[in-house]
Amino acid sequence: MRLHPQLLSDSAFAPYGEVIEHTGDAPRRPMAVPFDAPRADVHFGMTVNRLPHVDEPVIHVELLERHPHSPQTFIPLGGVTRSLVVVACSTPDGALDLSTLRAFICAPNQGVVYRLAVWHYAFTSIDSHTEVAVILGRTHQGDDTEYTRLQVPVEVMLQEVRRAQA
Repeated sequence: MRLHPQLLSDSAFAPYGEVIEHTGDAPRRPMAVPFDAPRADVHFGMTVNRLPHVDEPVIHVELLERHPHSPQTFIPLGGVTRSLVVVACSTPDGALDLSTLRAFICAPNQGVVYRLAVWHYAFTSIDSHTEVAVILGRTHQGDDTEYTRLQVPVEVMLQEVRRAQA
């Protein structure tokens, strides 16, 4: 399977979460998803992660993760690099719904909030090293992150994205 990333937009990303960016003339834009947790024992924390950039023309996605008790938020710091987001919805029983797998390119001023239990690949910097603030709720009971390994790796094609940058 091959994915050709599309530019991140509110409408295209809606099944997976929210796009973090300010649009329009309003002085603020409230976000609905970042702290939506169904369990009272979920405690939110924030880390700052340093991401190396990936300079490959094709990224092979083999492992996805999801957080069954909390959304996860990625907020780029510095606003100079684009990022790759690969996401998929869960089936009603929590398994990966491969038919919903999509890849998006975030502009330097965009972040994302993954909805509860959305499968995702590592938030990936594609232009240069960067840092992101990450917000995630945890129960600390060993069940905060689930992983699934794809039977056949998915190829995310970045050649067109890199040519568009040049």
